[in-house]
Amino acid sequence: MTVTLDDIRAARDRLGDAVVRTPLARSETLSAQLRADIHLKFENQQFTASFKERGALNRLLLLPDAARERGVVAMSAGNHAQALAYHGRRLGVPVTIVMPRSTPNAKVRQTRVFEADVLLHGNGLAETFEFTQRLAAERDLVLIHPFDDEAVIAGQGTLGLEILEQAPDLDTLVIPVGGGGLIAGTALAAKALRPSITVVGVQADRFGAAAALFNRTEPEPARPGTVAEGIAVERPGRLTMPIIREMVDRLVTVSDEAIEDAVFTLLEIEKTVTEGAGAAGLAAVRTEPSLARGKTALVLTGGNIDMMILSSVLQRGLVRTRRLVRMAVEVPDLPGSLAGITRILSDRDSNIVDIVHQRAFGVSTVRATLVELVLQMRGEEQVDEVLSSLRAAGYDARLG
Repeated sequence: MTVTLDDIRAARDRLGDAVVRTPLARSETLSAQLRADIHLKFENQQFTASFKERGALNRLLLLPDAARERGVVAMSAGNHAQALAYHGRRLGVPVTIVMPRSTPNAKVRQTRVFEADVLLHGNGLAETFEFTQRLAAERDLVLIHPFDDEAVIAGQGTLGLEILEQAPDLDTLVIPVGGGGLIAGTALAAKALRPSITVVGVQADRFGAAAALFNRTEPEPARPGTVAEGIAVERPGRLTMPIIREMVDRLVTVSDEAIEDAVFTLLEIEKTVTEGAGAAGLAAVRTEPSLARGKTALVLTGGNIDMMILSSVLQRGLVRTRRLVRMAVEVPDLPGSLAGITRILSDRDSNIVDIVHQRAFGVSTVRATLVELVLQMRGEEQVDEVLSSLRAAGYDARLG
């Protein structure tokens, strides 16, 4: 192995109190829902809201003095960038960050808050990395890779030490996987301290190359557009993949819909904000409950989600849970018809969010009008009650 337990222990000593010792807490509600023993590791409570500080700071602290003066450069979709920028400013190391053009504005803005020089280039990490390599050579900067670097892997591995100190009897550890730096370092530490532990990696199915290689299948081309952009990596690392093969027990993929639902659930139940990548572990155990064997820890890797994306995830979650419903009701085009509908909705405690009259589309006769409504509901049961009441009153009502 290119990284050892001694390297990880040395990294923890090096980091000291400069990174947060984040809570590991049992979720009573999720445990009850999943009939499992679910614990959450809140890495979204790091100062820059992700685990990336561990590896970034360890790498910065190992720089020779001359390299510190010249500065460093990195490619990143956001969390590695913020971690380097924050700790670089703290240590007086100039930091240049190259981000793909698709990076959420929240991550770009927050990286600039830490006074890094941010450049937007490329439509994916591969293109961005090629540009970053050229920039490093031109400016004589140290390139700090977000996952394929021994010092970064060792820094991320401090998470494994911390979790096993907090829960020495842990049975299962579920970790989101992009390039593999976190799971490589964490699995190394966890397996060394507790050989019986099961380590499960989770990828978004749109970017499942590491899972395919691990499971010895042909990787499918990446499909842009995932809500889990923090793990949207086209290929795992040259250093990380051999460690994953050796130390990880299972590597699975989950759908974007499952990830969105997990973000929604964590906010509603745990009152904690996670980005898509950070919720991938919960998405996995909800999709395949058998993954959560014994005392199980899910690593919430980060909380840097764009507010527009979060807004969409919440709206879509309300639709999935039938708390926001679109309904179409055909009524006679006569005075008082709309009042009849609203009276029934009021009697059933359903709130109207939006309402539109359609006379030209979707109606059966020129003497009718289609009323399209967006309604707030309590859930499936109330939806059924409202539909039944409208139909009992003679209205042609259907879900839109």
